[in-house]
Amino acid sequence: MKTQINVSFDFDGVLSIPSVEEFAKELLTNGIDVWVTTSRYNEGSNIDLLKVTERLGIPYSNIIFTSRQNKVDFLPIDFFLFHLDDDPYVINNIIQNGEPATPILRHMSVDWREMCRELIEFRLVFKQQFLGHVIKDKHTSLEDLLEDALDDENYEYAAILRDKIKKQYYKYTK
Repeated sequence: MKTQINVSFDFDGVLSIPSVEEFAKELLTNGIDVWVTTSRYNEGSNIDLLKVTERLGIPYSNIIFTSRQNKVDFLPIDFFLFHLDDDPYVINNIIQNGEPATPILRHMSVDWREMCRELIEFRLVFKQQFLGHVIKDKHTSLEDLLEDALDDENYEYAAILRDKIKKQYYKYTK
């Protein structure tokens, strides 16, 4: 079973930079589904954005124009693995709104590329572990998986499951 991974990039100051474009190309080559979430309006001149997305092979349907609204409102829960942006306000807004995607600030001191790669690698390993449990018992709950992970001393997996349980609880108590 192929694991679908979706990632989101801002355009201006992010995907518009050649080094980020090259990284996005690497992800696309490795089967990652790349999206653009931009504060731009759909109307008007977006020639530069469209040239880059066409060159990379990102379909127009993978471009989200937020029309200057908060990007967090356009990042569905558990759809994007991460969102790479150059605006600290956007990053803080994502964090304050329950992190629908892991926010990564492009020009921070740590290597953003390595963070993105590690998240992807961890997701691939997590999916394999998660699917392994689900295949054994289709009716296994997240709580049961958490208990198994703690019993197996797999604390990274347990932390992810605990976050998923919290998100579910938060979603239903709103």
